Amino acid sequence: MKKVALYILAFFLLLPCSNVVAQEKSDLASSLMVWYSPFDGSGKVITETTALGNNHVGYAYAELTGLRGGGAEGYGQFFWEQKFWDKPIFIHAEYRAVAADSFYESTAFIGAAYCIYSKHGYLALEPLAMWKQGLGFGGQFSVVGGWEWKYFILEHYTDLWKTHKMSAPIDIYSQTRLFVKVYKRLSAGVVGTIYYTPGNTVSAGAYLALRWRF
Repeated sequence: MKKVALYILAFFLLLPCSNVVAQEKSDLASSLMVWYSPFDGSGKVITETTALGNNHVGYAYAELTGLRGGGAEGYGQFFWEQKFWDKPIFIHAEYRAVAADSFYESTAFIGAAYCIYSKHGYLALEPLAMWKQGLGFGGQFSVVGGWEWKYFILEHYTDLWKTHKMSAPIDIYSQTRLFVKVYKRLSAGVVGTIYYTPGNTVSAGAYLALRWRF
């Protein structure tokens, strides 16, 4: 029943976006990535698609992880940002889900995003209200950025969140990607991840990555 409720919530959060897409042209950018961790032998296949318009940003991310010792885990992230004014402040609606064997968890967000633009990229600050399956209502603050130069691409995001059912004071996840452009649409790089709950040991990961832009 909770899954059905979340699907309905995500549908109504994103429903206004379908009307906007029909009226406002988007520039689409898609990529396929393959990550491999030399430390634990896990691998990921990832697709990303971004729809960028004058007053909106749409994003779809799908990830399939092959775990060491067998098994797989899937993760999806979908958000829409829309603004109705000149200032770079967007209304943000988002849905995330992770699934593995008998495990499934959904998270829904609604809030705002304030974007700071520069010559080579952007930085976004996102205060969000959230509902996480099994952990209830709470809030998240995200810092997201992406910059591109002639030969390099740098991407980063950090999420800090807390719900009323969490025993920990806060959870933190951070990811940084650095790519070097190899040939036309192909780039190679490294990805670092950190997950931390105060009072516990930091969980870190590192991947070698290839990305092909369509």
